[in-house]
Amino acid sequence: MEEAEVDKRLEQVLDEQDPELLWDMRKQNSGRHTEYDEFLNRCKEYIASSVETAVDERRHDSIADDEVIVHLATALSVRDLHEQVSSRCPEGTKIPGIQWLRMQFWPRRPTAKTAARYTGKLKVKYMVQARQFRADHVDCHYASALFRYEKECAIMFRDHVTLVSMDDKHTIKVGEPGCPVAAAERGKQVLVAMGKKLAVADHDFTRLSLTPSVNLFIDVPEKIDESFHRGQVCISFKENAFQPSTPVRHVTELHSELTDMNLDGKPILMLYTDGGPDHRVTYMSVQLSIISLFLSLDLDYVCAVRTPPKHSWKNPVERIMSIINLGLQGVGIMRKEIENENKLTSCGGLKSVREMAEKVPELKDEVLGAVQPSIKLLRNLMERLKLKDLRFKTYDPASDDAIDDMWRKILQVKCTHFVSNNNILCQVFLI
Repeated sequence: MEEAEVDKRLEQVLDEQDPELLWDMRKQNSGRHTEYDEFLNRCKEYIASSVETAVDERRHDSIADDEVIVHLATALSVRDLHEQVSSRCPEGTKIPGIQWLRMQFWPRRPTAKTAARYTGKLKVKYMVQARQFRADHVDCHYASALFRYEKECAIMFRDHVTLVSMDDKHTIKVGEPGCPVAAAERGKQVLVAMGKKLAVADHDFTRLSLTPSVNLFIDVPEKIDESFHRGQVCISFKENAFQPSTPVRHVTELHSELTDMNLDGKPILMLYTDGGPDHRVTYMSVQLSIISLFLSLDLDYVCAVRTPPKHSWKNPVERIMSIINLGLQGVGIMRKEIENENKLTSCGGLKSVREMAEKVPELKDEVLGAVQPSIKLLRNLMERLKLKDLRFKTYDPASDDAIDDMWRKILQVKCTHFVSNNNILCQVFLI
């Protein structure tokens, strides 16, 4: 204990750099400061040859005097770097210790007190790999240009347009009765009262799950170089077995949200979505759903654009997902027990749950009722979140009757005739 106390006080002296307590005796080491120059030069050559192997999207940080700090990827550790460079040094070269080599790095946080212990002779540091690799696609430029045109059009008619960014968040698993599972896949530290224990099940297999559908009603700026990440966020939670995400369900919920916020009076609606099957505008089911929404709201113009393939990160609503993750931290989700519990526990997945509901019709209402407490909890959490001081809003998922009413709107479209061209059947509509 005495030794630990001495070490603690010595560390404090080194960190504070008080000249009355600390004398720098390194100036007495004349003739030794060039002892490892050859090894340092070999290190610099190794670093220079490894720049192109960096794994993150930023391969360097700028510092003073136009120098840069390289993010080294090929060396697995300081020990590995020491061995790699040592093997390249000519025979007879003096090799320093691993700890000495560590102190020659650039500090990870230059503002920290411990940064004074690093010399910075090697412009290199370690960092966590950033998982932001983005695959390329031949249509990326054209799809990005379409989004720019959509934003320019929205700015031109900003007093008459509603611009909506739509997407579904990652599935939230619902645990079995008495066995909650974590709502968020990747956890962070949260506040817990003294004496309390924050624990959920150590597995992730569940029969039921919820999908949050997130819509961002963008406040259209006056200039295109201003932010398109401001506006009202609306969220609805759907049970995946009996409330699956479909194009017509999305537009039905969008219709409800537009009506609630008194935005249904604007004659122009613009949508921006990813390339998922529920939003891909090249699918006939998505096109018919948008036409149904067009007729239901009596709009003058609808523009629907999708993100470039493999580039869903361009969707503005994607930035909302990180805020939602904050609300899901430290939360365990589980369902209530139902009357036909033995029927449900015999099912292994969503498909088997739906097949069982065909044999036991009351199972559907029981399952939807069993997840309502979890949905209520999640809605309360989401309504406590804000985007630029504007609180999130939550809505009920679209009912089957509302979806049927929306789908019937397509019957207002009258078919005139069919045109056959090169064995492709084209149908001409008259609204």
